[in-house]
Parts: sequence; structure tokens; C-alpha cells
Amino acid sequence: METGKRIDVVSVIDGAPLSAFQWRVFALLFIIIMLDGYDTQAIAFVAPAISKAWHLAPSAFGPIFSAGLLGTVIGAVGFGMLADRIGRRMLVIGAVALFGLLTGACAFATGYDELLIYRLGAGVGLGGALVNFLALASEYAPARSRTTIVTISMWGFPLGAVIGGSFAGRMIEYQGWTSIFYLGAVLPLLCVPVLLILLPESVRYMTYVSGKRAAMAHILSKIDGVNTFRAGDDFYLIEPRATRGSVRELFANGLGRGTVLLWITLFASLVLTYCLINWIPSLLRQAGLPIKDAVLGTVMINFAGIVGSLAVSRAMKRRPLRVLTLAYLLGAVSVASISFAEHNVVLIMISIFLTGFFIIGAQLAVTAFITGYYPTSIRGTGVGWSQGVGRFGSLLGPLAGGAVIAVSAQPSHVFLFCAIPALVACAALFGLGRTMHPSSNESAHELQVAPPRH
Repeated sequence: METGKRIDVVSVIDGAPLSAFQWRVFALLFIIIMLDGYDTQAIAFVAPAISKAWHLAPSAFGPIFSAGLLGTVIGAVGFGMLADRIGRRMLVIGAVALFGLLTGACAFATGYDELLIYRLGAGVGLGGALVNFLALASEYAPARSRTTIVTISMWGFPLGAVIGGSFAGRMIEYQGWTSIFYLGAVLPLLCVPVLLILLPESVRYMTYVSGKRAAMAHILSKIDGVNTFRAGDDFYLIEPRATRGSVRELFANGLGRGTVLLWITLFASLVLTYCLINWIPSLLRQAGLPIKDAVLGTVMINFAGIVGSLAVSRAMKRRPLRVLTLAYLLGAVSVASISFAEHNVVLIMISIFLTGFFIIGAQLAVTAFITGYYPTSIRGTGVGWSQGVGRFGSLLGPLAGGAVIAVSAQPSHVFLFCAIPALVACAALFGLGRTMHPSSNESAHELQVAPPRH
């Protein structure tokens, strides 16, 4: 291409077939989210064993579950807003290092308060990694396949829990509960040098940063595969103008109503999800299953979420919000049905599978939907705040489950409670479908990086 030619960065990404370079980015991000999923679920895997070793009541783990989730709220909001100011790459790497170190510290905890503090710190890293993972995946994906790519990338989160849960019982039985945390520390720390070498900055974000034209030209040439771009080209984005990292922009240009309804959806969905995934092992243990089998309930719900997200994301191509609304409605019925299975393990597992299929499947698809709702300049902030509000729901979920258990000895009451947030998410998405004005339909302005002056 001739020097000084104007280049629409989004058109290059959207117009080219997916390149090996993009697949490498998605693969790295998939590994990160798998580790994030494993480390997030690690405390649920070990809770029954620690409860026995430290002579704690199962309900005592509500604050510990929620401490980690409070950390993810802080990490998602803080790292998300910071990413719109300084970029995604180094924040991803720093967050991975943080949650790896503090997950390892959990293995050395000698008491309740110490474990709670370590889980809080690890949660900051887990939330920070997740929000910047979502921004990077979205910004390297072409519009035609963004929802599918981000959804499939998000499979890493439940898959990390599935893989971890499948051997957690054996590890705890033969190596002790600390082995779960050791593994959760070593793997992310080994990834840090790999990410430093191979993970690129978001090319869309670099459009806002002077002095990055050579790097942009190099990356776009790898993505395009046919044309060669140069540092002297004039790179720009056609998007609504916004102030980077400004929360006010989430409510401007017709985005406000959608922002609020999407926050409600994620909040309600994560209240439900984290109530279930944190309490299912303990509840199944109370139903008479051994620890190694009780952990499989968490594996089942996460595996079902992977399968469900594929079905939901494919069905979303024509009427996405109608599909998501229906999925949450069916999820409400499924989670309530767990309460009627009583001690029938087969029926319990079928109901858990259906709950994961509809609830977690829809939740992953909603997350992908959100990444495309905001323009690049505030994507980190938009995704970060939506995840932060949602993670606040995840913080309340375990506490709510613990409260239900403390009041009633009937595990079935927890599952009946979980049908309520599923219906709230359903109602929010129904309202969004009737009123939403996507950012892509708003009037756009050119945001550009001028070529160097000679």
C-alpha cells in the first residue's frame, strides 16, 4: 500500500479472513481464561476438606467465597477503566501474575482470616484478567464472528472448572487440599513469560496512541495477509466519540438504558450462578454423596454451560435478545426442578445439567453481546463496569445461599431461591429487546491517528 493512505482499522479486521496471528491471540486468551476459571473455582473444590480439617461449619465459607468475588469486582472495574487509559496487554499479564501469586499464598494459610485475605487479593487479579481478556478478544475478532469467538473463548472459564473439578477430588484425597492451590499458582506464573513474548496490544486501542503506528502497521499486515501497511499510513476508527475511561460515556449517545438493563441481567445471572457453583458440592455432600462425587456437581453445571453457550450463540444470529430471554426462563424452571429431585442422584444431575445449559450458556452469550455493545474508546470501561456490577451479584450469591442454609436445613430451598434471579434476568432482557438502541446505529465520528510529519 502507498505511504500515507488512509486505513480504516475496523474494515481491515472485518474484511480479512481470520489469520494465524488472530488465532494465536485467541488461543493465548483461552488459556488465560481457563486458568482464571480454575482458580476462581478452587475454593469451592477445597471448601468441604478445609471445613473438615479446620472444624468449620459449611455456612462459614460464605464470607470466604464472597471475599474472592469482591476482589473480582474491584479488579474488573479498576483494571477495566485503567485499560482504556494505558492499554490491555500489560494489565492482562499483571493480573495473571497477581492471581497466580495469591492463589499460591492460599496454600500457606493457617487460619480463616488469612485465607479470606488471600482470596480477596487473588480475586482482584482474576477480575482484572477477565475484563481485559474480553476487550482483547472482542477487538481482534471481526464483526461477523465476534459473538461466536468471544463466547467460545469464554468456554475456557467453565472448562477450567470442569478439568479442575474432574481431578480435584483425587488430588485432595491423595495430596491434600493445598495441592489445589499449588497447581492454581504454578500454571499462571509459568504463562507470564509466554504472554510477555507473544501477547500483542489491542490494535484498535493503539489507534488512540501516538507513536504506535509502526506496531499497528505490522499487526494489520499480519491480519490482512495480502496488503502491506506502513507506519506512514493514516490509521483511524469510525466510532462514536467518547472520553476514554469515562463512566459518564456509558450513559451517553443512547447507551444508558441498555447499560442499566445489561447490568441487571449480569447481576441477577451471577447471583444465581455463584450461589450454585459454590454451594453445590456442599449441598450434594449433605445429600449423602462422598466428596469426590459431590465435586462432580460443579463439573456438570460448568460442562453444561459450555454446551449451552454453543447452542445459545448459534440461535442468537437472528433474534439474539429473544433467544437469551427464553434461555433464562427455561433456566428458572430447571434450577427450581433440582429442589424436587430430593435424594435421587440421577434426577439431581439431570436438573443441574439443564440449569447449566440454559443459565451459564446464556450468561456466556450475554457477556459476548456486551463486548460489542460499546465502542473501543470505552470498551474496557463498559465491560469492566458490567462485570463489576455482575460480580457484585456473584459476591451476594454465596452469602444468600449461606443465609438460606442457616435458616433452613433443607437444601432444596437454595434451588428454589435461585429461580428468582433467573426470572429477573429474563425480565431485564425482555425489556432490553423492546427498547435497545445499539451503539452501532448511533451517529459515528472519525477517530484517527495522524501520520508522522516529515
